Amino acid sequence: MVLASHHVIQEIIDAVESNDMKKLRELCTKFCKRYPKDDSLQNLICGESSIVEEYILSREDAVLEKLKSGLHKLWNVRQLESSGGERLWFKGRRG
Repeated sequence: MVLASHHVIQEIIDAVESNDMKKLRELCTKFCKRYPKDDSLQNLICGESSIVEEYILSREDAVLEKLKSGLHKLWNVRQLESSGGERLWFKGRRG
């Protein structure tokens, strides 16, 4: 199973912080298709019940903070996972 890297999540964070809703929607569509088994990412950015969709529809500051918080937490987790750990997709190559 391939998970979105912290670079992918950073790209989404940049779109959120730039307040570019068109780019945010494009990135979400692209990454939802690319990482269909990444449940953490799917919950944040994919579907009508996602936090991104809630923010795009409401544009409320509270929802924006919830979205940023979720993205930053996921970014931290993925950065740690990419520097080592058990969830790496290539962990079998390490002896």
